[in-house]
Amino acid sequence: MPSESWASGGSQYVGGAGPGQAFEAPDQTMPAPLSSAEAVAPRAALERKALRRRDILVSALLYLVGVVAAFGWSYDLFAKLFDLVHNRCTAKKDFSVQCVVIRPPASALWGLLIGGGGMFLALVGAMVLASVAAMTGRRAWIWPAFALPAILIAGGAGHILVATA
Repeated sequence: MPSESWASGGSQYVGGAGPGQAFEAPDQTMPAPLSSAEAVAPRAALERKALRRRDILVSALLYLVGVVAAFGWSYDLFAKLFDLVHNRCTAKKDFSVQCVVIRPPASALWGLLIGGGGMFLALVGAMVLASVAAMTGRRAWIWPAFALPAILIAGGAGHILVATA
């Protein structure tokens, strides 16, 4: 078995081919260099459009309007729900207090679930899809524009369910 060792500079490998012969060892830690045909950027990366400030600004404003609408509906839903969930306490002549706990009906809880859940899903979906659209060069304002009617419909449905309880 021939002895194998590195030469003093570390760039030549001595051994294996014959006594006293030196040859360049292949570098096995790095991939092979790319040819000029492979070094060209992929077509999809070249076709990516630049981010448009106006598109992002319109998208952010529509998303902000959606957040404000969701907060308004949420305030309305929780105010109506807290009106339904309360204790009716009456004071008697002997200075005792008698309280009766009144639970909200199931339609109020469904209204809270439909309204709050629908608005949350619309806002999160709009944020994720708008950011993906902006990074891929597509129109980002479309997704918050779709989310705004969904927020209004979900909030209105929740309001009707909670108000009729």
